Amino acid sequence: MDSAVSEVLNHEARLLAYISRRIRDKSRATDILQEAMVRLIEQTRKQDLVNPLAYAFRVVDTVIYADARRTMVDTEQLDFDLRCSLPLADEILEQKQRVQVFQNALAKLSPVRRTVFVKRHSEGKSRQAIAEEINISLEAVKKHLVRAMVELAETLAEAEAVARLDAALPDGSFAQ
Repeated sequence: MDSAVSEVLNHEARLLAYISRRIRDKSRATDILQEAMVRLIEQTRKQDLVNPLAYAFRVVDTVIYADARRTMVDTEQLDFDLRCSLPLADEILEQKQRVQVFQNALAKLSPVRRTVFVKRHSEGKSRQAIAEEINISLEAVKKHLVRAMVELAETLAEAEAVARLDAALPDGSFAQ
């Protein structure tokens, strides 16, 4: 065995400690040392090394950097696959607030109008079935549906205007 390699092997524990301090995955330390030793042996076959231990430390750094670049590329590829399709917390809160505003607007409707609206839009019943079920004419069902839509639209528009005013900054401008 070459004297340069034997000199480096005498400092194997020191090199392993150096590697362990520089990497996160401690199980990779021996692999990195082995790769550095292979490169060191290849280099000693080409030329004599003046300071083999210093060269070994440089090779260890090179192997660590190459390993980090290789895992960084793998991590970037994984990031695209791990995106969460769930809505953000502020989107959930905003949706809950919209539902609450709509429920409040629905509660403001007269009982007959609310019943007609819910049976048509939530339960999916036909106008004729609603008329027969609550004993009113088909024209009355149509009238209640149209007026419910108008009242709900007005109430929701008012709530949106109030929300915009609440979002206004003290100088009168709006937050983005």
